[in-house]
Amino acid sequence: MTKDGKAIRRIVAFSLLLVLICAGVSLLTISWVGNREGWAHDDPDGHQWLREKLRLTAEEGAAIDRYDSAYRAQRKVLESEFNGQIARLAETIAENESYTPEVTAIVHDIHLVHGKLQQLSIEHYYDMLHALPPGKREKLKELAVVALSQPE
Repeated sequence: MTKDGKAIRRIVAFSLLLVLICAGVSLLTISWVGNREGWAHDDPDGHQWLREKLRLTAEEGAAIDRYDSAYRAQRKVLESEFNGQIARLAETIAENESYTPEVTAIVHDIHLVHGKLQQLSIEHYYDMLHALPPGKREKLKELAVVALSQPE
């Protein structure tokens, strides 16, 4: 094998490794965010922790809960799409010996869906924020800032 051939193989192997790392990090992020203590919105009583932390009244709890059903439904659709893209990437990697434009396209699609999941979560936060009275809004902001400031 020529020197150029070896270099190309190293580049392809390195690129494939990067794709696998990115996919793994994305899966871990979704798993971590969904199971993070205190931020498990997708559990049946996902807002219970929030009610306790913010000392919400029954009316305030009902106000934030009204957004939960639509959020969960949209999140389920996006998570399904994300998992489908990961499966598509795994299949493509298994079928190809080289880094292809198709792999690039799939990685791009994974990033798009992951971004939509993040955006949905942030929109849900703002929906809940605006359903609360001013003092409790500030406490929710503090909780969000602390959660986002913790290293992963």
